Amino acid sequence: MKATTLKLLLATTAFALTLAACSSDESAPEHGTPASVKLFDTETSAELQPIELPASATTRVTVHFYDADGDDISQELIDTGHFTSLTFGSVAFATSAPVTGEVFQRDVTVFADPLQASTVTVGYGHEEDADELAFGPYPVTAVEGAPLVRRP
Repeated sequence: MKATTLKLLLATTAFALTLAACSSDESAPEHGTPASVKLFDTETSAELQPIELPASATTRVTVHFYDADGDDISQELIDTGHFTSLTFGSVAFATSAPVTGEVFQRDVTVFADPLQASTVTVGYGHEEDADELAFGPYPVTAVEGAPLVRRP
């Protein structure tokens, strides 16, 4: 009887340890929480600071998120299924469209004339709406000059 009880106890303990090990290996990957954001020209990798975009043109913009320590956590957020959005203070100033296969890139079409100003808010989230966190609004100005990246 003691041998049977001991075997049952050992089997139960082994099973419990197996479950614990299995569940910790299959947990979702951890990621940092964004504390700040920067926008970059996708073609040149130059930071858009101040945010100036060519008037009457479409520019591809890349969004980078940073944790509280200032570390760029964009790739880990992409790897864990996050999205971003850019929302302008006025759709008459500019609009933003997603780039296929690049969740942290947006094609921004500026309708405004040079020297007109507006704001842009950067969204972040687990869904394509990217509405869990918002950064901004930040000032943005339309400027003269060739677009950084022309899109059809």
